[in-house]
Amino acid sequence: MKQRPNLHFTPEKGWMNDPNGPVFYKGEYHLFFQHDPDSLVWDTMHWGHARSKDLVHWEHLPIALCPDEQGVIYSGCAFVDEENITGWGTKEDPALLLFYTSHNMETRREMQCLAYTTDCVHFTKYEGNPILPGRDYTPARDPQVFRNRILGGFSMVITREKEVEFYHSNDFVDWEKTGAFLLPEYALSGMIECPCIFETLDENGASKTVLMLSMDVPETEFGKFPEQAVAHARCMQYFVGRFDGRAFAVDKEQKEVLLVDYGPDFYAGTIFANVKDTILIAWLGDFSEGARNTPMEQEGFRGIQSYPRKLTLQKTETGYRLHHEFYPDPAAFEGELSYIRSETEEKIADGCVTEILGEKGILPVTRILTV
Repeated sequence: MKQRPNLHFTPEKGWMNDPNGPVFYKGEYHLFFQHDPDSLVWDTMHWGHARSKDLVHWEHLPIALCPDEQGVIYSGCAFVDEENITGWGTKEDPALLLFYTSHNMETRREMQCLAYTTDCVHFTKYEGNPILPGRDYTPARDPQVFRNRILGGFSMVITREKEVEFYHSNDFVDWEKTGAFLLPEYALSGMIECPCIFETLDENGASKTVLMLSMDVPETEFGKFPEQAVAHARCMQYFVGRFDGRAFAVDKEQKEVLLVDYGPDFYAGTIFANVKDTILIAWLGDFSEGARNTPMEQEGFRGIQSYPRKLTLQKTETGYRLHHEFYPDPAAFEGELSYIRSETEEKIADGCVTEILGEKGILPVTRILTV
């Protein structure tokens, strides 16, 4: 059986995990990703790079960020400097900023750093890195930068492993801590990675904020999983609430665990920057037995990204829920993958990947890598 999918993004060769800095820039979608080009197992992290006109057919580009004296390159985000605040581009030709975590493999110090480009081929690391210094043996990673529409300027969210912290800046370089979000008692607890926050409108036009967190949870937390899900260690949960310009607060009405995806192989999801819609892409990881036993190595790669999805927020009888829609419409690519749609669910089969959106997009029941 052919393992490599046709339309789900995979690395040209080597290892891939988290998507990093997906962004629309100068008329094309760009995808960066955690990558080791010289290994088929997780090892020395770089930022791989690809671009696309349609989100499903990708052109591989040279590696964007390589390890340096500060460490290997962990996850982060991209942001278009449209006002040319940094001076690294112009308003007519803005720079693309890459925010990432440098991880020192010896001291385990994690620092937030900055790089930029104007051609998406040549990337320059900011000479004043790190923009947020770290401490030895102290997790602090996976920055997401977004426009602060309340205070002005920009905010950054990072994880400290057990909580997420928020910072504010007017110049992308100098950052001040403004607040934190602690997991409520009902939530899945454990190690937090890859925080992702976005503003959206519900069906009635009311403004809401969604915070998605990728979680590595111990078995002692498995009893908190929704009944529709098979309990598993690595998953994504989300919270619906409000960002007040300084920190996120979850709605008091939310009192249960909400999962972004109910399958066992969906992790580290993040959204495309600089686009009108909320477009999600996630790593289909090696977490379930089926995924671990899928012999992708025979074809020279390891790691798959999900088919992109457009997210919206819907109010249901039990509260707010994320609604998922495959985007772009997979029916347009039926010659390259198998796509089945019924009144209640949609299913994609592509190489070793199966994706199902159940209950009319409200319940993405499974993400399975099959042997």
